[in-house]
Amino acid sequence: MEATTDACPYEIWECIFKLINGDNRTLEALSVVSKQFLYIINHVRCVVTISEQTIPFIPRLFQRFPHLTSLNLSLTSQEVDLDALLCQISTFSLDIKSLYISNPNYDIPEHGLRALSKKMKNLTSLTCSTMGFLRKDDIFLIADCFPLLEELNLTWVKNDCETLVKGDDDEDYRGHLLALPKLRKINLHGTVLDQQSVNYLCQNCELLQEVFAVLLLHMCTAFALLL
Repeated sequence: MEATTDACPYEIWECIFKLINGDNRTLEALSVVSKQFLYIINHVRCVVTISEQTIPFIPRLFQRFPHLTSLNLSLTSQEVDLDALLCQISTFSLDIKSLYISNPNYDIPEHGLRALSKKMKNLTSLTCSTMGFLRKDDIFLIADCFPLLEELNLTWVKNDCETLVKGDDDEDYRGHLLALPKLRKINLHGTVLDQQSVNYLCQNCELLQEVFAVLLLHMCTAFALLL
């Protein structure tokens, strides 16, 4: 197999592995075929999933894969300090563009997101799924930390629906609701908004193409808006 891989130019293998980037299981299997494959995969792999089991090996992971652009933090343990974990990740020189966070035992990690925002200024996609609780201030936090977001998913996050809806009476909240100039898609599945909130959202995000939420009319109904 070594002879076969050596006969093929580096650039060809690099293009092939980029096509299957994201399929971590396949890439791991291919990385043991030869030293050449291992070297190429380490440099083209851009997605890493971090679980409770891999947290102790984060420094090694980031050293092995220096060109990561996407992180998946799928956690379930109550013992994981999500803020501390994100602060640790922020100490590495990573140009992350997509971040997925999930931990049903943790609210939106304010300190961790602020730490990340100081280093990872090119984040364009943020997903906080199956989290503990979403507050009105978390909306401000996300917009303040990551102004270049193009996609935002806050799905299956517990929230105080009444607070989010009645918050529209707050003039400051009304004028700054997710003021993200580059936002194209937002998924607030499980969050209740009234029509006025949707209108302000569209005004503040001029490039917005898609909104998914629960629209409060005379009754709550599933709502998907394609602009």
